[in-house]
Amino acid sequence: MSILTILGHTPVWVWPLLAFLVYRGVAAMQPRDVSPGRLLIIPIVFLVWGFAGLLGAQGDLGRSLAAFLAAAVAGLALGRGLAALSPPPGPAAPGLIAMPGSPVTLILILAAFATKYAGNVALALAQDAGARAFWSTGLAASGGLFAGLFWGRTLGLLWRALRAAGEAPTLAGLARMALSPGGRTGAAPTDG
Repeated sequence: MSILTILGHTPVWVWPLLAFLVYRGVAAMQPRDVSPGRLLIIPIVFLVWGFAGLLGAQGDLGRSLAAFLAAAVAGLALGRGLAALSPPPGPAAPGLIAMPGSPVTLILILAAFATKYAGNVALALAQDAGARAFWSTGLAASGGLFAGLFWGRTLGLLWRALRAAGEAPTLAGLARMALSPGGRTGAAPTDG
């Protein structure tokens, strides 16, 4: 099958999604002040995209769901590790977090997109049920891994922002920071 045939069979919605994700990844390369809720956009997109892939699974849904969840747990741990390696969020206006620029988001986006795209092409080209089940389970696992990576990294960065603001890093504090209109209730974070 030629590249043009593969591109021609790609659903139209894939290209605007790629453009949006690349835009967000490029924006993340620059230092910026951002609301905690906006930091959740990319993790939400990848979680929804991962679950959507499960709904279209061509293999055993139970096996695909188990692969997704196991990979998501591993991705959460890896994402937290990536957050720990990143420069800490700095001081910003109330309700915002000063995020240092980093290419990590763009790199993860491109890796996730390439993995999903190649996996879906392989799934479409699979000739027998065993091969389709293999690729379907693999796609579910990669969807879980990348969703977990984005969630783990984002939550890890929010956790560090809470600490920098002098607040106890708890799940309630994370929820308050991410969901409240003002972002957090304490002072703007300081370097630390």
